[in-house]
Amino acid sequence: MLNCRACLWRCIQALGVPNTSAHGLRRSVNPLLRHGQQRLLNTRDVYPAADERSMGRKEGGRFLRSGEDHWKKSAFAANLKKRERTALRETPIRSTTIETPNLARLGRRDPQVSDSDWNRRKRELRHLQDPLELATFVRKELDKGKDEEMLQLVRMASHSMQCVVSWNYIIDHYLAKERVNDALKVYNDMKKRAQFPDSYTYTILLRGLSINAHTSGVVSKALSVYHSLSAPNSRVAPSIIHTNAALRVCARAMDMDALWGIAGKIPENGPGAANVITYITIINAMRQTLLLNGPKGETDDEAAARKERGIMEGRRMWEDIVGRWRSADLVIDEELVCAMGRLLLIGSRPRDWDDVLSLVEQTMDIPRLVPRLGSSGRYDAGLQRLRAPNVPRQYRVDDDHLSPDKTSMRGDEFLALTPQGVGSAVSNPLSYARPGNNTLSVIQEACQKIVANKASEGYWHLLTDPTTYNIVPDLNNLNMRLRNLRQNRASGAAVQLLQQDMLDKGITPRPGTFRIAMSTCVRDKNNHNSLKHAGQILNIMTQIMEDADPKAVTMYAELALSFPLAKGSDLVDSLTILNPITKNIRIQLGVGGQEYSRGTGPAYLKGESRQDAIAALRKIHGVYDKLLFSNLIAEEQKAPFKAERARLSSFIQRVMFKGGDSFDLPKHEESGPVEEVDLHGYLQDERGAEGTAGEGKAELYEQDDQRPAWRKQWARPMERVKPPGERRRNWAPSLDARGSPRDM
Repeated sequence: MLNCRACLWRCIQALGVPNTSAHGLRRSVNPLLRHGQQRLLNTRDVYPAADERSMGRKEGGRFLRSGEDHWKKSAFAANLKKRERTALRETPIRSTTIETPNLARLGRRDPQVSDSDWNRRKRELRHLQDPLELATFVRKELDKGKDEEMLQLVRMASHSMQCVVSWNYIIDHYLAKERVNDALKVYNDMKKRAQFPDSYTYTILLRGLSINAHTSGVVSKALSVYHSLSAPNSRVAPSIIHTNAALRVCARAMDMDALWGIAGKIPENGPGAANVITYITIINAMRQTLLLNGPKGETDDEAAARKERGIMEGRRMWEDIVGRWRSADLVIDEELVCAMGRLLLIGSRPRDWDDVLSLVEQTMDIPRLVPRLGSSGRYDAGLQRLRAPNVPRQYRVDDDHLSPDKTSMRGDEFLALTPQGVGSAVSNPLSYARPGNNTLSVIQEACQKIVANKASEGYWHLLTDPTTYNIVPDLNNLNMRLRNLRQNRASGAAVQLLQQDMLDKGITPRPGTFRIAMSTCVRDKNNHNSLKHAGQILNIMTQIMEDADPKAVTMYAELALSFPLAKGSDLVDSLTILNPITKNIRIQLGVGGQEYSRGTGPAYLKGESRQDAIAALRKIHGVYDKLLFSNLIAEEQKAPFKAERARLSSFIQRVMFKGGDSFDLPKHEESGPVEEVDLHGYLQDERGAEGTAGEGKAELYEQDDQRPAWRKQWARPMERVKPPGERRRNWAPSLDARGSPRDM
């Protein structure tokens, strides 16, 4: 009975023995219990307390249980700890489906992509989860020239996300690199991969095709892309932005038939109606076609008739523009006004040129400063009749715009608009355009064509006045102003314009600017100060430019030769100014000059530039001849000029007759630097040592041999130096009378 632990426990509970006698009961029943049943009688005092168990001992110092954790020292725990450390050191393997959803549907590798490139694109794509991040990354890498890598990346990303922006970046990159066929291939590949082009895709494509309009077949490709927008299955509706881009392609390719085909389908109202950019594109295309796209072998009368038809088309278009402007459907800006003005300036009639000022008055509210051609106010103002020698005779009459009943038939398109309404209810919704630098150039050119010099000056002061429009003139405006001054023969005003409006304001003139200013002095040669003004222009040119402009120097030398009031002192002053310029031109011919257009450093003059430099030296040589072969100065004062003339003549002959590729320096240049010649020595009563030495050299040259140096050089027998290793060709031994070879 007592062998069962449960029965023994129930017996003990039935006795009702208190806990304090538990130890005595255990001693009494100890012989009857086995060792495994003693734990049923343990009370709280049997096992150590929690703090004692941690120490592994009891109050009496007897160890009942070890305080060490044997599981921690087991092999299983050590193996588990090792696996944990290994797992922490290793890179966690991400779940492709959860962490990188853009890699879930890549499929098998493209056979055109190598394994290494495929793995690199996968690693890049793992960190590009968003289409915006992908587009930003693609744009930065395309700037580095990685177009093929980015195309692979975008193709892989197209399996899991819509990345149209990235495709647009690639198309734009190819078009910027003039790779039109590659861009169209990417565009077609984009559609095959279910990446549907958006509105920006078509805009980028058409704009890029307009940039590459010089390549063949671009117009047909642009038209196919543009017409695909109007297809029934097109996801993008065509807008005026796409229309303007397509018109730009046709305009730059000068295909007017295709341009009018697109322009004829533009609606009159609605969001697809023509805007300012549309009209600017069409007008500029008409102007370029009239100037550059004429048929071969066209006569002047045929060209004038063709321009007349183009101007009439532009006038009819302007009527439509003004109608929409008055109804507040269109806002006119400066670019549109100047585009129409430049179209009128290439017209065949003086009336077209005069209407430019009416156009400015109509659209910018700037009053005309000169009466219209053919009007009574022009004759009352005492202005002379306009002469147009380069215009065919049938287009010269300025009042042929009047009909038989004396009513105007031509030019009403540009009349100033009157406000609509009656009394206090007048409303003028017109928003006038603000003039700028482009307007200033157009007005100056129109005044030049109609020979309105006072009006040109009035418009200049009106538009540049800080209290009115405050236009700061640029280099193009200043060049046009110089052309008006040239027409008015105002050489002094040209010098003042160069000094005050250019140099003082930090504007650097170009070689063409000095040519216009110098031609003003040439045209004003009857003025006794014109030669002095031309010298001032040359001094400004030498201060600004590193190398002198040969054409400007040639015009100055021609002015010195043809100056009717020239004295000996004037020619000496001219040669004094030309002396350092002559050395500069010789350096350009011998060593090389600064290439002004590109700024790439010294460049050897070739072609037309070389011929201009030689022509300048020959004109300067002519100035020496005029001074020496005349009685403007005394004979004893001509010695330094003879020496300089001899040096210049020798140099010109070497350059002209030896090609100028490689030539030996003259002896006086080999020995050392040439001393400066005092060209003003004739003013001294007593000649110095330098003047005597120069005269002695000239006399010695004349007494030694009257022939010039180039004739002496060409009179020498030419010796052919056979290069080493060259074999004698076409050689046959001489035969004696018996037919045997004879020793040479």
